[in-house]
Parts: sequence; C-alpha cells; structure tokens
Amino acid sequence: MHRRLVMALVAATSLGLAGCVSTAKKETSSRPAWISEPGDGVSAAAGEHINGRVAQEELAIARARDELARRMGVRVSNVMSSELTVAGQSAVSSAQSQSTQQVTGAEVRASVKAKWLDTSSGLLWVWLVPVK
Repeated sequence: MHRRLVMALVAATSLGLAGCVSTAKKETSSRPAWISEPGDGVSAAAGEHINGRVAQEELAIARARDELARRMGVRVSNVMSSELTVAGQSAVSSAQSQSTQQVTGAEVRASVKAKWLDTSSGLLWVWLVPVK
C-alpha cells in the first residue's frame, strides 16, 4: 500500500512538472541593438525605483532627454540629492532632483520610440528620438 502511494505521488509530480515545462513562456532577454547604436536618438536607463515602474520610466526618459538636449547644444545642469535613514527595521528614503536647461534659440522635441526592461538587472531602457 505504501509503495503504491509513493509511486502515485512520483507519477503525479512528474506529470505536473512536464505540464509546467510545456506551458512555460520563453523570455526574450536579447538586448535590443538601439541601446548600443541609437542612431540620431539616445538611449538611457534607470534602475528599479522606490516609487515603482512609472517613476523608473520617468527617470529614464528624463536622462535621455537631458542627453539629447546636450547633443543639440543646450546647457543642462542636474542636481540630485538623496537621503536614507534607517532605524531598527524601518527605513525612510527621500530624494530631491533639480534640472536646469538653458536653451539658446533651439527647441528640443523628442518622442520615446522604444522601451525595454532587462529582467536580469531590473534596468528599464528607453530610446528617445528627436521629432523633426
């Protein structure tokens, strides 16, 4: 009786694992070419953000926009300060960011052409291209 129970459990586990393998989705983790070769645009990334994915995307876009503005002759100055306070098992984080852009007769317009999340590192990449 005990032997039959063990055999039934082994068979059920094997079938369950086989089902998981056949229905598992393949992740495409190949890095897009536009990250290394953005053409006329720029690529920028941001790591995981304490305020979630939307804040992570906004940070990546801001970094790309600043780099694109620099390439177009706009003076960009960024100041970021952050503070992390840990007491026992709780932590409080705060951050302040200031971006100053001085334009000399040029308007910088761009749009996000692509986004890619590197699941192994948590980096969210954006590809920003100038609007002509």
